[in-house]
Amino acid sequence: METNLLCLEKECAFNKSGSCYASHIKVEGYDAYITPETYCDTFRDSFSFSLSNYGGNISLTSTQNISCSADNCKYNISGGCSASFVQINPQNANCETFITK
Repeated sequence: METNLLCLEKECAFNKSGSCYASHIKVEGYDAYITPETYCDTFRDSFSFSLSNYGGNISLTSTQNISCSADNCKYNISGGCSASFVQINPQNANCETFITK
C-alpha cells in the first residue's frame, strides 16, 4: 500500500520507515504563517509511547486522513488537507508542506 504522506520525524512512535501508521493525524498551527509555527499534534515520542500498548486504530495514513487547524495554509479546506503530498519534517514534527494563502 502506498501513501502520499512522508514523515521524517524518526522519534515518532507512529513512523515506520517514513510512513505514518497513526491512521489519522492532526496538524496544528491555527495562526501559523511559516512552517515552524505548525506541528503534528499526533506525534508520540517513541521513547515514552509504545504502539503495543496503544488501543487505537493503527493503519497507514495518507493526506485524506489529516485534519488541519492551520487556517492560513492554502491546503486547508474546511479543516481538511487538500495537498497531493504532505511531508512532516524531522525537526519538531512541523508540516513542511505548509504554504501561506
